[in-house]
Amino acid sequence: MAALGILLLLAALLFLQSFLYDRLWSKGLEVKVSFQEEYAVEDDTALLAEVVVNDKLLPLPVVEIDFHMDKGLRFADEANTAVSDRSYRRDVFALGARQKITRTLEFRCARRGYYAIGQAGLDVRSLLLSKKYVGASPQSTDFYVLPRPVPTQRIQIPFSQIMGSVLSRKKVYDDPFEFAGLREYTKSDPMKYINWKATAKTGNMLVNIHESTLSQKVAVLLDMEGLGVQQADVLNEEAVRVACALCSRLLEAGVRLSVASNGVDVHSGRPLDLPEVSGAGSVLSLRKSFACLQAGNGLAPIQSFFPEGDSSLLCVLVSRSLREDLAREFAQRAGQREWVHITPCLEVPEEQPRLGAVHRFYWEV
Repeated sequence: MAALGILLLLAALLFLQSFLYDRLWSKGLEVKVSFQEEYAVEDDTALLAEVVVNDKLLPLPVVEIDFHMDKGLRFADEANTAVSDRSYRRDVFALGARQKITRTLEFRCARRGYYAIGQAGLDVRSLLLSKKYVGASPQSTDFYVLPRPVPTQRIQIPFSQIMGSVLSRKKVYDDPFEFAGLREYTKSDPMKYINWKATAKTGNMLVNIHESTLSQKVAVLLDMEGLGVQQADVLNEEAVRVACALCSRLLEAGVRLSVASNGVDVHSGRPLDLPEVSGAGSVLSLRKSFACLQAGNGLAPIQSFFPEGDSSLLCVLVSRSLREDLAREFAQRAGQREWVHITPCLEVPEEQPRLGAVHRFYWEV
């Protein structure tokens, strides 16, 4: 009789457990996976937080959450990570009644790119581990890995060449879109620059300060054709870093830019085309744009992005390609203009013939 009583009690407990967990396992269960920063730079480390909340009296002895993302982010603790074409992460939590657990995972930014987590899978067990419940929790977190800065002294030579050409036709004007602060009004200030709201608040006549921008515009073109061969991948990534660093320096110097690439933007699925970029305040946004570019095979030829019509425009081409036909066509488009052609390469060619007025820089990786 005693044994029968125990069996009946166990059966009742199992039934009660099933009844409660079937109806309540997901109630009050919240899972949030989020990057703790908006962006980082290649080779930097950053943090990802996992937060699991059980806001009910029913305990959850086993809660497994899993998610995946591109393998360009490498977790410092790889015990719960599987890497193939993507990086798969699975972590286990045990939550009592009304408990919240937060874990922080460190990872290394191994590769430039845009990373997003859109969903976390759930695998929950009942108190006696007799039943398993599967679900999913929508997530919305993203992260940019910006191109690694190149050494300042290396970018200085092409930068100085470009700035020399820009300053030879120097004309400076205030960019109305780049607000830099406030100062007291002087009689020489145009009335349109008066900040009436700040003036009323302080009782002193104040005007807006805008960043000065050089009227000479520079077009920067980035060629990202070729993918799948290690050499091409290495040189394409270096081309992105060079283009990004050069654009950043030019913007900080007050130069207006147009930026284009045959690389595909991960958001739009189209080549990058930014017809007007100006002001130091645009640097971060532009670096994010470079982070989102993907190299590929069969891209639009970079020649189709060569500028036409503006005889005063300066152009910079960054391409790993050593094809002579590309260099010749670029030189023909340049004519007498001192355009700049930068070529990332594993070894600098012994012969470096100059084509027309183009300044050619071989960037050894």
